[in-house]
Amino acid sequence: MKKKRKRRKVWKWFLFGIPITIILLGVGIVGFFGMDLTKQSVMLARSATAEYEPEMPPKKFKQAWPELPAPGESLGELNFPSLDLAVPVVQGTHDEELKKGAGHFAGSALPGQGGHVLLSGHRDTVFTKLQHLKEGDQVTFKTDYGDFVYEAVKFEIVPADDLTVNVAKDYETLTLTTCYPFDFIGDAPDRYIVYTKLVSMPEIDS
Repeated sequence: MKKKRKRRKVWKWFLFGIPITIILLGVGIVGFFGMDLTKQSVMLARSATAEYEPEMPPKKFKQAWPELPAPGESLGELNFPSLDLAVPVVQGTHDEELKKGAGHFAGSALPGQGGHVLLSGHRDTVFTKLQHLKEGDQVTFKTDYGDFVYEAVKFEIVPADDLTVNVAKDYETLTLTTCYPFDFIGDAPDRYIVYTKLVSMPEIDS
């Protein structure tokens, strides 16, 4: 009888032990994969909420006159439709430069830089017809960056040593200067000044 009871107990433990073992094994497997899945979810959440910074190609802007032109270098051409006149423009206002056309004062702004563009030319060569320019007439400065169109708004005669003409301004404008009187022989005592306002310009970065 005792042997039968022992056998029954063994079978009971055996029958109950297998399901319990399987359950515990399942819980362990689920727990292991559950932790791994949780880690992956956290990593995915971090990557999803991280700031996205796409790689962008470097921007290139068309900038007017990134380098100062050399003395005598061509800057473009001045066109006076009302005078049927076209005048080459070069960098510099020394004698050699002014033989080539109108000269740009090196200390003044260049077209498109948003400042005071100052040009000078001889009254007996390139700027002889300037005396016939009238208020409202347009002047076009043609450059490699496009056309800058100005309108004559004021005329003035000042002494040759007047330095108030060559001043910086915080807006785009063009001023033309030449010796005066136009029919004077020798070193003229005065200067003839043409002031303008900007009408239009190409879209470029100053």
